[in-house]
Amino acid sequence: MRAWLRRGLLVAGVFALCWGGAIWYWRAGTRVPGTADLANAMLWLPLALLAAGWLGKKLLVRLTRAAPAPAAAAATAEAPPAAASAPPPVAPLQMVAAALRMPGGATAQALAAALQAKQAHPALDGQLCDADGYPMLCGKVAEVDEELQQQLLASWLRAHPQPGLDAETFPYNPEDLRALSLGSEVLIELMQTIVLHPLLPAWRQQMPATRGTVALPTLQLQLLLPAGWSGAQRQAAGAWLWQLAQDEGWPAEKLAPLAPEPAAAPPVPFALLNQIAALAAQERPCGLHIVLACQSHIGEMSVHEWASSGRLFGTSQGDGQIPGEGAAGLLLASAAEAAPFDTGAPVLLQHAAVGVAGSTAGSAAGTRGDAAAIAELARQALALAGIDAAAITLLSADTDQRASRMFELMNGGGTVLPELDLSSQVWCVGAACGHSGPVAALAALALAQQQASDHAAHVLCISNLDPLQRSALVVGPATEAGSLPS
Repeated sequence: MRAWLRRGLLVAGVFALCWGGAIWYWRAGTRVPGTADLANAMLWLPLALLAAGWLGKKLLVRLTRAAPAPAAAAATAEAPPAAASAPPPVAPLQMVAAALRMPGGATAQALAAALQAKQAHPALDGQLCDADGYPMLCGKVAEVDEELQQQLLASWLRAHPQPGLDAETFPYNPEDLRALSLGSEVLIELMQTIVLHPLLPAWRQQMPATRGTVALPTLQLQLLLPAGWSGAQRQAAGAWLWQLAQDEGWPAEKLAPLAPEPAAAPPVPFALLNQIAALAAQERPCGLHIVLACQSHIGEMSVHEWASSGRLFGTSQGDGQIPGEGAAGLLLASAAEAAPFDTGAPVLLQHAAVGVAGSTAGSAAGTRGDAAAIAELARQALALAGIDAAAITLLSADTDQRASRMFELMNGGGTVLPELDLSSQVWCVGAACGHSGPVAALAALALAQQQASDHAAHVLCISNLDPLQRSALVVGPATEAGSLPS
């Protein structure tokens, strides 16, 4: 629709320019135009200009495409024989299952329905107030039992002392407990899918010495826990979630040890998915992977910290962040490892295009973001998936309500997907649920998985919440260009 509108405005502009110029010329010269003059100025001149522009554009595109050919041929001729065989691309992962707990819904279907009906949005919360005592706008998940979560976790910590934590002091505040409660619900839901693996009963029936004959895959947990936690807090929470996966029925022998704390900042979610895909391509067998994120900013500590640093949304900070919370998780595997699960038509998680936006993208209010970076990454993601832009039926993003992020998404995405209806075919998890860090990116992928599974749709997913990192990838069914690997 937008492409046709642009073409229509261009044609109307050319005709208006020609007609206006001719009328001005005739009036200035006090000359009455004849029939031939009217036809030439009013019809043939604008048509000739439009035809010349169209032919010039076609010629420019042809010359642009043909120009690199000699250079490419020369480079091929000069390249050594070993360079002729490029490494094969990393096979896409299959999304076996996805789960989420977000303010807009406890399932992907519920959140999708709320987004379609435009009923998912932050609301005023009477228990969370600003410095003046007024209720704050936030994205809060209802019915999170912080006291029960504290009892469960405190009991487990007493039985399993963790290094770096004071045994006499409970190490998590109410916000942390909300995040862990939501994360545990998501993990339990994903484990309900995993324990249906058809080889699990046969593995249990074998004696320990002969269990190696049953090809039960190994499960690896990839956890994106709150960045503000200490290393000891993350390690303890990871150990508790690892134990929870075992309690849900997966044998400890087939649970991979948790990865050590990274020396640098953890990668953004889409970059982490690329790392998992590369790891799955190297491992034989590649095993199963759960990527889980949980976060909560629904508490006085986050509100005070954000207000002190000028990040909190309010009347004086219109481009601030709205507190949110949630959890989301993905169960990923190669085609071979996903085959035993009865999930219907496979949904592929294609390789992500990851880049860096301009330095102004994360600056103060009034900036326009970097729509060009989003557009370029979207094109790269489509190329990596072997999908034409016309095949995309939905744009799912972690974008929040900030003007710079919205500008990036709408302008960058609209440039690459001109036929998409930006009012109904763009879902912004952050704007609907508040700021929840990497949870929003995984929730956007969970929505994409649900749409691809239920409607055989291809979805472009965008992540632009990070101050500088930007990412894009495609989720959808297998196609001839991007079929399932063997």
